[in-house]
Amino acid sequence: MSVWGLLIRKEGREALRSRWFVITTGSFAAIALALAAFSMIGSGYIGLAGFGRTAAALVNLSALLASLMGLGLGTLTWAAERESGTLAYLLSYPVSRAQVFLAKAVGGALALVAAMVLGFGVAGLGIGLGGGMGGVEEVERYAGLAIGATLLAWIAYGIGMAIGVHLRRQSTALGIALIVWMVGVFLTDLTLMGLAWAIPMPAAWLWWLALLNPLHTFRILAMVLLNGSPDLLGPAGWFAWRTYGEALGPMLLGAMGIWLVLAFLIAALRFYGLRDSGL
Repeated sequence: MSVWGLLIRKEGREALRSRWFVITTGSFAAIALALAAFSMIGSGYIGLAGFGRTAAALVNLSALLASLMGLGLGTLTWAAERESGTLAYLLSYPVSRAQVFLAKAVGGALALVAAMVLGFGVAGLGIGLGGGMGGVEEVERYAGLAIGATLLAWIAYGIGMAIGVHLRRQSTALGIALIVWMVGVFLTDLTLMGLAWAIPMPAAWLWWLALLNPLHTFRILAMVLLNGSPDLLGPAGWFAWRTYGEALGPMLLGAMGIWLVLAFLIAALRFYGLRDSGL
C-alpha cells in the first residue's frame, strides 16, 4: 500500500475510534430514527412517518448535529496528536506535511460520510418500511438533503481543523469547538434578527448576510430541495427566489463549495505555519 493509502487509512481509523465521533454519530442515528418513528403522532397513531415531516425535521437535526460532529472531530484530530506527541513523531518520518494534512482531511471526511450514511440511512429505512417514501422524486430530494448535510459536516470539519491545529490539549480544543458551534447556531441568528429590527435593511442585504453562515446556507438549500422555494424564510428567501429562480439551488451549492475550500485552505495554511519545534 502507498504512503498516501497508509496515512488515509490511519486517519480514518482514528476518526472512527474517536469517542466524540462515536457519541455524536450514535446520537444522530438514534434521533433520526426517532423522528421517523414519532412524527406521525399528531395524525392519531404512532408509526413511521412519511417523507415530508421526517425530512423537514432532519433539516434542523442535520444543521445542529452535523456541524457539531464536524467541528469537534476537526479540532480533536490535531489536539489529540499534539497532546500525545504523535504528530511530531509522524513528521519525523519521510513524509511531507502535504501528505499528513491531506490524509487527515480525507480520512476525517470519509468518516463523516459514514456518519451521514448511517444517520440518513436509518431514517430512510424507517420511512421506506412505513411506506412513506412515495417515488423517485422524493428519493432524489432525500438524497439531496443528505448530500447537503454531508457538505455542512465537511465545512465544519475544515473549520475545526483550522481552529485546532495550534491547540495542544483535547479539552481546550473541544471547549473552543463548542463555543464556535454555539456562536454559529444561536448568536448569528440573534444578530441578524437584531440588525433587521434596529436597521431597516433591504432584503438583498439580509440575503447576503445569511450566506456568511454555512448553517443558514444549508437551511435555505434544504428549503429549496424540500419545498421548491425558500418562501418560508421570509423576505430574504422570497428575494432570492424572485431574483435567481431555478439557479438558486446551484448558487447555494456553490456557496457551500466556497466555504468548504476556504475552510480547508485556512487549515492548511495554519498547519504549514507551525514550527517543527512547536509541535
